[in-house]
Amino acid sequence: MKQLELYFVRHGETLFNTMDKLQGWADSPLTDNGIQIAKLTGQGLSDTSFQSVYSSDMKRAMDTANFIISANKSFTGDLKKSAHFREAFFGGFEGLDNQTTWKSIATPYGATNQTEMLEQVTPGTVRDRMHAADPLHLAETGTEFWQRIDQGLTNLLVQEPDHARILIVAHGTLIRSLAIRFSDNRFDPIHEFPQNGSITKFSINANKTKILDYNLTN
Repeated sequence: MKQLELYFVRHGETLFNTMDKLQGWADSPLTDNGIQIAKLTGQGLSDTSFQSVYSSDMKRAMDTANFIISANKSFTGDLKKSAHFREAFFGGFEGLDNQTTWKSIATPYGATNQTEMLEQVTPGTVRDRMHAADPLHLAETGTEFWQRIDQGLTNLLVQEPDHARILIVAHGTLIRSLAIRFSDNRFDPIHEFPQNGSITKFSINANKTKILDYNLTN
């Protein structure tokens, strides 16, 4: 059975990150610090061989991936872009204040923020709650979110060779949601959000996905 090792990296710090704004399918550029973070992650992975490098099709992820590729000593291929690894879509909440928005979504459920909801329900249910609260009803539902990501993972298993090590530059909520879904007692992704430039590793085959490391930083 084909087995892959996936290195998920969260993109470098962006302008919206510094403003604590919701940033899903909306995009903002890497800051100078974000570029430095991407370069440091690249240095940390410079001796790691990858058979393929993917990123979401958001510019912040593609830019981060290209900095990592530039520092790698063995990778000579091209960056592969995939909308399957985009961040969650926050719909009408895109670009709004993070803390204020999540408080408004969580309050009807007896919580004050996203983390408190995740202590009680799955990431998919949180996506459903955001969709229900979105005045435009554009935010992704849990089903839409997971179908998109699962299709991306299935594509990797079909397209990539057995025992390939693959780098995927993606986003915080996506990586955290995967970590919660496949969590074990070694990690606490509910209370620990992936840092910019951090690395989270999974092994995956057709029957099982296992988390190997979470939120590793330089």
